[in-house]
Amino acid sequence: MTPWTVPPTRLYRWGSSRARYFAGLTLVALGVAATNFTSTYSLLFVLIGPSLHVIGWLVLPGALWRRLLVLIPALLAGLILLGGADFTGAFAVLLACWLFVRHRPLLSYPALLAPIAVSFILKDALSSYDQNWIGYLAGTVTAVASAWLAWWLHGWAAGRRPRRAPRPRAGQPDAADQTDTAEAADISADPQQI
Repeated sequence: MTPWTVPPTRLYRWGSSRARYFAGLTLVALGVAATNFTSTYSLLFVLIGPSLHVIGWLVLPGALWRRLLVLIPALLAGLILLGGADFTGAFAVLLACWLFVRHRPLLSYPALLAPIAVSFILKDALSSYDQNWIGYLAGTVTAVASAWLAWWLHGWAAGRRPRRAPRPRAGQPDAADQTDTAEAADISADPQQI
């Protein structure tokens, strides 16, 4: 069964695919950040954050059933991060939701091991409430790096390994004339892979 992919030229009722990815990812990140700004004195963020988070998942392009399926786990993961550095494993849940909505193959899912490992390291290393920002920063950086690793694994699994185009030698025709377009395709040229 071939996974559904977004064609680069497909237009939705509102906005392009790339604009929806950008808006959805921004809203998801702002929702998690706003939720983590919640304190006893700023309870309004506990209303704003999850709302932005849910809207972000719904704005993302893709199969609707996938976006609806990840709403509850992603929302709970965003709220669980309020517990501090002991719960940075929730970044792995957010990354798993991202991979699921992005239709990544199963070979991409070992990228989840990095946020899980970092959560165990941070649980032992951070002990004070004042150090939560370090846990959030480390969890975010690890989740973003793992998402890029999953992107690379997806390209590797599909056989589209990034490579340099051959340079033409003196006296030979241009290399673009000799290579097949399927062989010369660069993994970064496909907007679905970004």
